[in-house]
Amino acid sequence: MDTARSGIEASLGASTYTLSNEAVENRPGGETTTLNRVLLQMPGVTQAGSGQVMVRGGGDLQYRLNNVILPEGLSDLGESLSPRMADKIELVTGALPAQYGLQVSGVVNITTKSGAYIEGGQLELYGGSHSEIQPAFEFADSFAQTNVFASGSYQHSNLGLASPDGRGDPSHGATDQLEGLAYVDHALDPHSRLSLIVGVTNEQFQIPNLQGLNAVSFSIAFGFVRPLQVAGISSFPSEALRESQKSANEFVLGSYLWSDSGLTLQASFFGRNSRSEFAPDETGDLLFFGSGSHILRRDAAVGVQIEGVYNLDRGHTLRAGLIASSDRARFSTRATVVTVDATGHQLSAAPLSLNSDLSETEDQMSAYVQDEWHPGANLTVNGGLRFDYVHEGGDQARVSPRLNAVFVQERVTYHVGYARYFVPAPADDSDQLAALLAGTSGRFASAIGTALKAETDNYYDAGLRWAGDDLSVGLDGYWRDARQVLDTGFFAGSPIPRPFNFHRGRTAGVELSATYSDGPLSAWANLALAETRATDIETHEYFFSPAQLTFAAGHTVPLSTDQIVTSTLGASYHWGPALLSGVIVYASGLRNRDIDTGFAGIHATGHVRADLSAVYHLAAFGDKPLDLRIDLINLFDSRYPIQDGFGPGASRPQWGPRREIFAGIEQAF
Repeated sequence: MDTARSGIEASLGASTYTLSNEAVENRPGGETTTLNRVLLQMPGVTQAGSGQVMVRGGGDLQYRLNNVILPEGLSDLGESLSPRMADKIELVTGALPAQYGLQVSGVVNITTKSGAYIEGGQLELYGGSHSEIQPAFEFADSFAQTNVFASGSYQHSNLGLASPDGRGDPSHGATDQLEGLAYVDHALDPHSRLSLIVGVTNEQFQIPNLQGLNAVSFSIAFGFVRPLQVAGISSFPSEALRESQKSANEFVLGSYLWSDSGLTLQASFFGRNSRSEFAPDETGDLLFFGSGSHILRRDAAVGVQIEGVYNLDRGHTLRAGLIASSDRARFSTRATVVTVDATGHQLSAAPLSLNSDLSETEDQMSAYVQDEWHPGANLTVNGGLRFDYVHEGGDQARVSPRLNAVFVQERVTYHVGYARYFVPAPADDSDQLAALLAGTSGRFASAIGTALKAETDNYYDAGLRWAGDDLSVGLDGYWRDARQVLDTGFFAGSPIPRPFNFHRGRTAGVELSATYSDGPLSAWANLALAETRATDIETHEYFFSPAQLTFAAGHTVPLSTDQIVTSTLGASYHWGPALLSGVIVYASGLRNRDIDTGFAGIHATGHVRADLSAVYHLAAFGDKPLDLRIDLINLFDSRYPIQDGFGPGASRPQWGPRREIFAGIEQAF
């Protein structure tokens, strides 16, 4: 049945990178790391700050569990989901077939572990630097026609979010995180199966503080003239700030799978409830940023996904699907501000408390059909059409053609593809906030803003892969031409990313990847070159000064998440009961602010980071394996910035972790 299910979502012609659970375990951090850190070891994936990742210059990823869509929420699923639950992790990117849509960067498809293939469980305790402690468990079993799997973990650390100044242990940086997942499937007969996935995540973070700054002399300009004064206070040290944020998700996915006589059908439902809350230091944030905003966001999404595949004859395989969903988002903001005049000078020392509440509902429907055609023994052509309809305050509909071709010649596989993408604008309350905060210290940079628009892309991809007995080498190139490019940024000190559109943008890149395996030795290497540029900000102009808008209208500007070079080199070696592994990562760095324009400039800070790991396997209680693990992260204690935190759309400064040492023990049962 698993083979039948995988046939529905074949990614013909797209660029697919896969890591098995064994491969994840064999790398530094193993299953104790986050899903995003696993993705960072795949070609074309770069770090954008606070653990988030970008794929080929974009961050709009769709996540799936066992090919069922996991709806978008308010927090990054790559940071919330644990690789502990995964039997296999796939990143599908490039010119995607018609079954994938509404996200242009790619699809992360996770095949969960199951009691059908493993039996028993394990208990794990992991910890080390930053007072980190992480207990975890897994359990899998099968009985009669039913398979079950469950996993969960709790993590406490004094370094949750990225350090803002490069110190190894910044003040006020603790985190507590909890995640769990349960999977069960039941075979009704040889041709049909029911399955259910239930998951929860809960994360709480203190916002780490910069050292040595004061609200009186803070150099970043906002919509007011410093210093502000509240209750006789104008001086406020950055070390005294007490901000925090938390997020929570609950999701459920259910499927009915039927397969017989060349026809496979899967009907699924999905639901997700998501919450995100930012609690400010009201006085400190007001004096530093002009607004102490308590922000609460809630989102609930439900939907159905019906897909099928039919082997028409030896030359044609037909696929079709229908996906419908409804998403309800609610935004609540309580902003503490003071009034200012047109020049930004404070008018009154008495703070105001302004409230904003907004609810939006977005309904989506997508349908697709495609034909996998084999005109020759070595050639496969996969063509399809996708229709997307979105209702959110107005109706939007697009038809997106997709075409991929794959040619196999002995050991070399060639592919070429084209895809048109439609990316709807996200729900957002910026328009309402701009009106609410006008005339206050929390006002936006400009008074005028145009409504968000949907993005449309033309995407071209071509590549090849040579597969030898032990060595496999791949080369891939892509070009993305986008209109109404959706981007996000952090403005006016807000911890919430705000969306806006560029009129036009393009991304170009090349990826080289290689894997080697020979007995106890495995090695891999990735090199990605990419550049993303855009021009003319045409929506949500609130966030930009008139000078910045004028500059962007006449120039192509690199995005703040643009990184030219990313490279990964790693190896693992089994030596009897021991496993040794190491990874070296080079990144040219995200672009720094150009002082003259205020946008991302041409200079970036590159860095090299090396991680090492050792695992020792031995038999313990009842001959069940016991694993002892030690991980050394950032071996050479490199001090490197991820993001400088300056310029339009940049969040606060973020630095990579310093040298860290972790150890763990894992007992099977």
